[in-house]
Amino acid sequence: MIACVRNEPWGRIAYDHNADEFEAHVRVQRSPVTSRPLSAGCLVTGRCNLGCAFCYGNEEGLPNTEVDVSAWGRIFQHMRSWGLMRVDLSGGEPTLRRDLPDIAVSAIAEGLQVVISTNGLTPANREGLAFPRLRWHVSIDSGEAEIHERSRLLRCLTPSNSSFERTSAFIARRLDAGDAVRVLTCIGQHNKDALFALGEHLALLGVRDWNISRILRAGRAQRDYARLCEISDQAALNQVWDLRSAFPFIRIRYSNRTTQDGYFLLVLPDGSLATQYTDGRDKVRLGNALDMSLAQLQNHPMFNMAEHGRKWIAAMLEWQPEDPFIDRWTAGEATSASPMLAS
Repeated sequence: MIACVRNEPWGRIAYDHNADEFEAHVRVQRSPVTSRPLSAGCLVTGRCNLGCAFCYGNEEGLPNTEVDVSAWGRIFQHMRSWGLMRVDLSGGEPTLRRDLPDIAVSAIAEGLQVVISTNGLTPANREGLAFPRLRWHVSIDSGEAEIHERSRLLRCLTPSNSSFERTSAFIARRLDAGDAVRVLTCIGQHNKDALFALGEHLALLGVRDWNISRILRAGRAQRDYARLCEISDQAALNQVWDLRSAFPFIRIRYSNRTTQDGYFLLVLPDGSLATQYTDGRDKVRLGNALDMSLAQLQNHPMFNMAEHGRKWIAAMLEWQPEDPFIDRWTAGEATSASPMLAS
């Protein structure tokens, strides 16, 4: 297990790289409310090779300016000083940036856990680029190629022919390389009844981590949400339960969140800090990531730090003195120079 630990007044928060989860280890009778951010979605570019109708990123609503690798390094260093533990490099399609490996390395150098979220299609994904060891989250919408390709539209709004095969091949290469891979599936009217075929496909690929979620009411998905994206939560859950029974060797997660109200922390391509609302405002800017202090973020009227913590902490555990973390970590705060533990 690879873990990253952060001390809190009530105990500690541990991030498990293998499960991609935060856990609160509580040692005093206090609510494990965090006052510092845990994870940030870093939209390193607004550009994308696709034009999906349900995209929450939405290139049209993102800045055209892209900060360079050195600026991202300073942003990572600054946010790490707040106690940030994890970043998700996304977009847009992050692999359109040929310097994405360097951005990832700069985040790891600051002691951050790194995830790259991708559609698995761009030429920048070829093996010639030297990515460090990290997590990949890859989007597939259906086990039926036709449904996936109609869902993943090209920018000319035609199906992305062969994208199912290409994305599947990318997943297989990453698994063969020993990387952690999670498949992401957003369900709407286009694919709500075709999840079992995808389960079979992922099982054959060797995928062991699958996240199924309802579509967020944000970005392009706001345009015709009720008709294209709204589904029955119970019907989706019924399928998830059946999938878990059929594929017990795949860890299948389900999220019914369709709204967000200022708890998701984002860094936009131009280096500005933002949060997500799904009431029509979409991405709300909080300020420049390098200029903002932790106190300003904590007290910003548009950001909800308590909800941020509740969103990310997956489990609450009682303090266990025999835990090896205790012998290897003092009561002081972890430094960016020594953020990792292996046990």
